[in-house]
Amino acid sequence: MKLSIFTSTTSDGIMSNNKKYYPKLSKEEIEKVYNLNLSRFLSKYNLKVEDAVIMNDSNTKISSHTVTTNNKKYKDRILVLKESTKNIPILVETSDDPIIVAYATDDNNKQIAVIGKASIDNLNNDLIHDMTEILMKESNKATFEMKFYIGPCPSKENYIIDENLELDEKVFKKAVEKIDDKIHLDLRYAIFNQLYLEIVAPEEIYFDSNDTVEDKKYYSDLANKVGRHISCVVFTEE
Repeated sequence: MKLSIFTSTTSDGIMSNNKKYYPKLSKEEIEKVYNLNLSRFLSKYNLKVEDAVIMNDSNTKISSHTVTTNNKKYKDRILVLKESTKNIPILVETSDDPIIVAYATDDNNKQIAVIGKASIDNLNNDLIHDMTEILMKESNKATFEMKFYIGPCPSKENYIIDENLELDEKVFKKAVEKIDDKIHLDLRYAIFNQLYLEIVAPEEIYFDSNDTVEDKKYYSDLANKVGRHISCVVFTEE
């Protein structure tokens, strides 16, 4: 079984049905455009939109849930996907917040992936620790035996935050720098530091180097490129 992770681009269209992205369309028209965009994108990978599980801004419950074939709606901020649940794409709607995927192989040589989104709120609330704890329980593997993928996100130079934004000191220590009276956040450093503290092997951490602010392929709230792309996580036959 193969674990695949890939991300849509602006050429695939807006991957959200939020009304704010379609101010001139009716609710019915929005749903048609949204489903068409999803269907076209997934069809490139021989996947079906009706099989998809969507994670978006409503996935705020500080809990986790294992995805099954008979349930397509979850409110949890962390989803667990097992290789036995094949061809079920987990679609994470985002712009500047990167997807995080932790994965390992259990004692029966079966792969397990744990999926979340590295928003500031989630990182402030121990997202990475919770993900490693869940994967340890599911796979019986130590953190240094896990692999991590982190999706596209802004670089420190382009991630300017409000100086009054509340940041957990233990998570964002040394990841914030004041440059020319502006507060810059090094999100990749903050994530890496948390993974390091969880004793994840540095060579098992992969960061997508694309910058959502600079790269025209991605939507970005920070760059006022209005819309959402999706990162897809799925197990398929090799």
